[in-house]
Amino acid sequence: MYPKCTLFKRVIRFSMVSVVLLMSTASAVAQMPEKNPRENQLIFWRYPDNYLENQACVAFTAIDEVLQAYPPQKEMTLPRKMALISLDQLLHDTHNDKQEPFYTFINTRMQRMLEDMNRPVKKGMRIYKLYNDGFIIKTKQATVAIDLVPGGPKDRPFIADSIIYKIAGQCDAMFVSHAHGDHANIGIAKAFASRGKLVIAPKGLWVGEDPMIQQLLDADKAVDVPFKELNMTLHILPGHQDDIPNNIYVMEFHGCGTVAHTGDQWNEEDVVWIDDVNKQYKIDVLIPNCWINQMERSLKGFGPKLIITGHENEMEHTIDHREAYWITMKKFERMQGLGIPNVLMTWGESYEYRR
Repeated sequence: MYPKCTLFKRVIRFSMVSVVLLMSTASAVAQMPEKNPRENQLIFWRYPDNYLENQACVAFTAIDEVLQAYPPQKEMTLPRKMALISLDQLLHDTHNDKQEPFYTFINTRMQRMLEDMNRPVKKGMRIYKLYNDGFIIKTKQATVAIDLVPGGPKDRPFIADSIIYKIAGQCDAMFVSHAHGDHANIGIAKAFASRGKLVIAPKGLWVGEDPMIQQLLDADKAVDVPFKELNMTLHILPGHQDDIPNNIYVMEFHGCGTVAHTGDQWNEEDVVWIDDVNKQYKIDVLIPNCWINQMERSLKGFGPKLIITGHENEMEHTIDHREAYWITMKKFERMQGLGIPNVLMTWGESYEYRR
């Protein structure tokens, strides 16, 4: 056994060594450069965030390449399925939400879509899917947008202003389903209005903002709006998200096909009249929110020939409500008896529909 004085000296010496080591470690960390000096050498030790950002960049790039090689079809290929599931994983990791790889991915796809919109449509319809529940339908005579939003915070939207406003400039009219910010954007609405292009909004939204922004559904009954210059007729059905007015747009493009967009339709009482929609309208393509109430029953009520779901991966939701592509896949696997093909699309993609 050590004498008390010797033991005391050993304890003091050990404590001093520990303090020196801690101070040295802290000093070394403080002296580490903010930017990884060995990034070009692909060495990421002690820079975990830098590692994750580089990994996301590689993954987003590879996913984009696969999705271009395997575009949307009625029958999904295995590479496309794997790409969408991989995209789900990236978009459900909140570390990526504000990082450059995510912004580069979505804006690259939106820029490519903007360029593709210059291609004329000779027959039928071309349907583009944008962020969240935003879609554009282009025919030979008309290009209309539904729920066009940039997404993200005001100081740094997901889709850059330089792209989203050019997309808006290529459209003839815009229809907004309901008042929520992931579907309705006053800046984009005013961009349409300033060009003399009609914006149709739900009851109570943007009243008095501009004469070109109109609320045509004042009562709980369907309204028909002819657009002779666009060779189409718009049918507005009185849907709801819970108690919030939610216009369901049935867009009849004469000679090309009819597309219905449900917005955020979710209401128990509405399901009753939705049962009979197919008796009033011959819908070619239905664009439902991927979590529409009583999904199989609602889809049967609309009775379309083709389904293209929207609202997957809403990045401003928590990850448990960022509805994944794989969840939509699972839902349709369980509804095989429905007999209606589903084309699963992601941001910036298009699908050609012909009767």
